[in-house]
Amino acid sequence: MYILEQVTEASELCSEMGQILRIVGIVVWGIKVVVPILLIVVGMIDLAKAVTEKSEDKIKEAQQKLVKRAIAAVLVFLVVSLVGVVMRIVGDESYKDCMVCVTSPFSEGCKNAQPTP
Repeated sequence: MYILEQVTEASELCSEMGQILRIVGIVVWGIKVVVPILLIVVGMIDLAKAVTEKSEDKIKEAQQKLVKRAIAAVLVFLVVSLVGVVMRIVGDESYKDCMVCVTSPFSEGCKNAQPTP
């Protein structure tokens, strides 16, 4: 609350918290992109191991694991996207200034965001 008392404008708040919002954006990007890719790659490796063993039971088990991991990957991606949609619906217009670094943390506008001294 102390920050909100000193900073009255949303743009000032965003400039003060620019680096924090960028870190949050990188974490969200990791959850949204890296985690699903890792889940699918690990599932494919398990399936490849089962195929090389030539055991029908292990192949079926690995296929089931791959399908479960693919569903988990889609759900992880959708949950992050769904939270973003809900924030757009529920939030007022002032939050959009701050969301630039969360939605695209690698953009030039976000990289140059430095807190004001």
